[in-house]
Amino acid sequence: MSSIPGAAGRIAAGVYLICAAVLVAFALSGAYLLAVAGGIADAARGADERDLVRNEIARQVELLAHDQSQISHWDETVRALADRIDWDFVRREIADWLWTDFGIQTTLIVAPDGTPRVTIFEEEILAAHEGRALALAMSDLIGAARANYMRHRRATDGGYHLPQHPVRSEIPIYEHDFRMVDGGLALVVAQAVVPDDTATLPDGPPQVLLTVKPLEAGTLIAIGEKLGLGAFRIAPASAALEGDNRLAVGRGATRDRLDAIWTPTRPSQGIWARSLPVLVAVLLAGAAALALVGIRYAQSVARVEESEARNRFLAYHDALTGLANRLRFDRELEAIAEAGDHARCAVLCLDLDRFKAVNDTHGHPAGDAVIRTVAERISACVGPRGLVARIGGDEFILLLRSDLDRDSVMLLCDSIIESVGREIAFEGGTARVGASIGVAWWPDDARTAKTIIRSADEALYRAKEAGRGRAFLAREARAA
Repeated sequence: MSSIPGAAGRIAAGVYLICAAVLVAFALSGAYLLAVAGGIADAARGADERDLVRNEIARQVELLAHDQSQISHWDETVRALADRIDWDFVRREIADWLWTDFGIQTTLIVAPDGTPRVTIFEEEILAAHEGRALALAMSDLIGAARANYMRHRRATDGGYHLPQHPVRSEIPIYEHDFRMVDGGLALVVAQAVVPDDTATLPDGPPQVLLTVKPLEAGTLIAIGEKLGLGAFRIAPASAALEGDNRLAVGRGATRDRLDAIWTPTRPSQGIWARSLPVLVAVLLAGAAALALVGIRYAQSVARVEESEARNRFLAYHDALTGLANRLRFDRELEAIAEAGDHARCAVLCLDLDRFKAVNDTHGHPAGDAVIRTVAERISACVGPRGLVARIGGDEFILLLRSDLDRDSVMLLCDSIIESVGREIAFEGGTARVGASIGVAWWPDDARTAKTIIRSADEALYRAKEAGRGRAFLAREARAA
C-alpha cells in the first residue's frame, strides 16, 4: 500500500513535467516565431530603407544635373563661350542664377585642355586660374563627361551636336560624385556644354560645365526626416557605427569611399514589446490562450497596417480637410517643372477673407467646420482640372493642368470666389467668408517651381490690397 502514494506522486510529477514541457514548447516555439518574424521584418525594413536612400540620392543627383543642364544644354551658352567669352552672359545667366536659384556654390567652365576658362564662387566671378586646383581634383569627372559627349555626338551640317537630352535621355552624358570639397561634403556634376537647337560644335573635345553644390548638415537632416531615417548622414565609410545601415554613394576606393549612413529601424523590437505579454498569457492559459493569441496577433497586424496606411495618407494629405498637403503639391509642381517648357500649368494661391472673425466670434471648432466646407466647395469647382491643397490655416494653393487659357482660369476664379462667399452653416450658427486669389502660369510667369509659387503669392497680395474678394494675375501684379 505504501507504494501507491509513490506511484501517484510519480504520475503527478510526470503530468507536471508534461505540462512544463508543453509550456516550454509553447515558449520556445513562440520565441522562435517572434525571432523569425522580427528578423524578416528587420530585413524587409532594411531593404526598404536602402531603396529609399538609393532613390533619394538618385533624385538629388538628377535634380542638380537637370538644374545645371539649363546652362550646359543651350545654344546661347555655346555661343557665349566661343573663342571670345561673353562676360555679360556669364554674369547674367550663370553667376546671378545658379547660386541664387539652385544653391550651386562653385561653377567652372573647363576648356578642352582641362584649364578653367571661367571660375565662379557663389555670385562672384573670380580669376579663371583660381579654379585650377578644383579642376585638377575633378579631372576624372571632367574627362569622363568629355568622353561621354565624344561617344554620343553626331555630325551635322557645319559641325557636331548631341541628339539626345544630356539628363533625361536613357543614356545621360553627365558625370557626378559625392566628394569632400574644401573640408565639406558636396555633390559634384560635370556636363559637356552642348547646343540644344540650331547651334553646333566644332570637331574635337567640348568645354565642360563643372558645378559643386554643398550638402549642409541641415539638408541631410531634412532628407532623413523625409525618409523617416534616424541620424542620416553622408560620411566616410569608416565613420559608420556598429549596427548602422549604409549605402555607398561615392566613386572613391574603399579607403576613402563616402557612404550614406543611418540608424536602422528595428520593427522586431516593437514586435517583441507588443507580443511578449501575449506569449506569457499563452504560457499561463494553455491551449485556450493560444487561440486568443492568434486573434490578438491578427488584430495587432491589422492595427499596424491601419496605422501605416493612415501615416502614408497623412504624409501627403491635410488632416483636417483631406486635401493634398504642401509636400504633395510641391512634388506635383516639381514634376511639371522638370518636364520642361512643353508642360504647362497654372498655380492659384487662395486666402480666405474675414476668417479670423469666425474663430474670434464662434471659436476654433466653428473655424474648422468653415475650413472643411470651403475645401469641399473649392474641390467641387476645380473638379478633375487639377489639384487642390491646403498649406496651412486659411491658405490654399491650386495646380491646374487643363483649360489654362486666361478666360477659363478667370472664370474658375470667379466661380470659386462666388462659391466660397455663400453662407456657411455650422453647429450653433452661420458665417460668411470671402476669398482672394493670385494666379501665375508656368512657364510664362516664372522659370522654377519656387518662383512660380512666389509669383502667384505676390498676385494674391495685390488682390488683397485691391480690396479682397477678387482674383489678380501675376503679370498684372508686376505691371502694377
